Amino acid sequence: MTSRNRKRRAAKPSGRQSVFQEAWENMNADFDRLLPERLRKADKKKFALWLFIVELLVLGLVGRFVYRWWVGG
Repeated sequence: MTSRNRKRRAAKPSGRQSVFQEAWENMNADFDRLLPERLRKADKKKFALWLFIVELLVLGLVGRFVYRWWVGG
């Protein structure tokens, strides 16, 4: 391992939290523009969670059927 790689590993990931915070703030701003007034305040986190779960389920089901069609089963 070179000294350059050691420095990279030893460095703290100080920028990661700010990147995630910025992404979260951008997502919240987008939700504020798109969601109805009723969902903007308290239910935003619940809405994001349910949207994520539904998205996983839909993509999982679509992927399952595409895989079955692809392998002929």
